[in-house]
Amino acid sequence: MCTSWMLLSSGMALPGTKQAETEYLARTGSALWEQAKPFSHAGADTLGESAQLLHDFSVAMLMLQPGPDDLILDLGAGGCWCSDLLGRLNRRAIAVDISVDMLRAGRERPTGGAIQAVTGDFEALPFRTGSFQKAVCLSAIHHVPDIGAALKEIARVLDDSGVAFFSEPGKGHAEAPYSTAAMRDFGVLEQDILVSDFTRMCSEAGFQDVRLKPLSYTLPGFDLPPEQWDGWTRLAGSTRSHRLLAKVYRAGLQLFGLGKKGPMFEEALGMTVVRTLHHAMEDHPIVVASKAPRDASATPLVRGARIEVSTAPGSAPGTLHLVVKTVNSGNGAWRATSRSGLGHVALGVQLLDGGGRLLSRDYHRVRLSGDVGPGEAAAFEFDCPLPRDQGAYVLKVDMVAEGIVWFEAVGSATASVPVDVA
Repeated sequence: MCTSWMLLSSGMALPGTKQAETEYLARTGSALWEQAKPFSHAGADTLGESAQLLHDFSVAMLMLQPGPDDLILDLGAGGCWCSDLLGRLNRRAIAVDISVDMLRAGRERPTGGAIQAVTGDFEALPFRTGSFQKAVCLSAIHHVPDIGAALKEIARVLDDSGVAFFSEPGKGHAEAPYSTAAMRDFGVLEQDILVSDFTRMCSEAGFQDVRLKPLSYTLPGFDLPPEQWDGWTRLAGSTRSHRLLAKVYRAGLQLFGLGKKGPMFEEALGMTVVRTLHHAMEDHPIVVASKAPRDASATPLVRGARIEVSTAPGSAPGTLHLVVKTVNSGNGAWRATSRSGLGHVALGVQLLDGGGRLLSRDYHRVRLSGDVGPGEAAAFEFDCPLPRDQGAYVLKVDMVAEGIVWFEAVGSATASVPVDVA
C-alpha cells in the first residue's frame, strides 16, 4: 500500500470532468475555505454548510465506530478536513483525491497535523487489496463518472470485514442552481445519487450487507435493508383510498383468523413519519455498506475483570510486593499491545488517601505478558512503590484499556489494599 505524499504528473492527461476536478481549486479560488473547512475562514459565513459537514462527520463516526488500530480511507478528501478531524481523534487515515491542488491545501491546514495524502482516481485506487478496515466518503462519489467501477474499487481495497460510509446529495441535486452553475462554469460532473440504484450497485460491487440510515441523525441504530426501502417507496406514494382498501382487506382476513402476523405497518409508524423520512433519505442518502454479512447476534463489547490481590513486604525499600490474579469476565479479548498505543489492556494501580479520595489515577502500571481471551486468567507479581509521605493510603487495583476507559467506570469490580506508611 502506498502511504507517501504523491503528486500527479503535470503532463498527465485526464478525460473531461476528471481534468476539471483537478483544476477546480485554482479556478474557484477557494483555497482559504478548503484549509479552514469544516469551519469558517476569516470574512466568510459558512454556518449552514459547516453545520451539515460536521453533522455528516459525526454520523459517519457513530456508524463506522473506527478503532484506534483501524486504517481509514478518506475518499474524495478535497482539503483533507475529514482526515484532519480523524487525526485529532487519534485515528489513522489516508486521504485520497484526484486533485493534487486540493491535497496541497490540506497539507497546509493551520492545525499542523501530519496528514497522509495520496493522489488517485476513484475508479483505479492506488492501494493494495484489503489495505483498509473502514472508508468514509462525504459528498464525493456523485462526481465520479463510473460510480459502479468506483464502488468495486472501494470494496477491493477494504479487507474482508471492511465497512464503507456514504453521505451524498440525492434526488434533484444535478438540476439544482448551484450544480448547474458548477457544471457550466467549471466543467465538473454533478449527479443525483438515487437510493435504489446506489444500493444495487453497492451489492454488485461486493458489499454483502447494505443499509440505509433514515434516522441516522437521531437513532443511529435504526436502519433499512434495500427491500424495505422499496416498501417505503411504495407506501410513501400510495393514496389514502388504496391504504383504506388494504386495511379493510386485512381486517377481513383477521375476522376469519387470518393475517394476524404483526401490526399493520402504517399504524405502527404512521404515514406522516414514513413520507418525511422517505423524502429526507431521497434528498440526502446515508448508506452503510459492509463487506461481511451482518451478524444479528453480535453483542456490544463488555469489559470486566475479577481481581484478587495478596501482599508481602517488597524486595526493595519503600515498596509493597503485590501478587494479583485477574480473570477476563468480559466478552472481548484483552490485547497486550496495539499499533496506535490505544486500547490495549494493562493492570493499573491508583493511589487514594485514607478516606478514599483519589490522589493519583495513573500511579503504577503493569503490562500484560500476552493477550487474554474471555474467561482466561492473567497473573502479575511486582513491587509497587509506596508514597514517601507518612499516612494512611489505599492502593486500588483495576484493569485499564489504555486511552479509553478504566474497567471500574463500566461496572467492573476493583480490589483495594490499605497501606500505612510510617
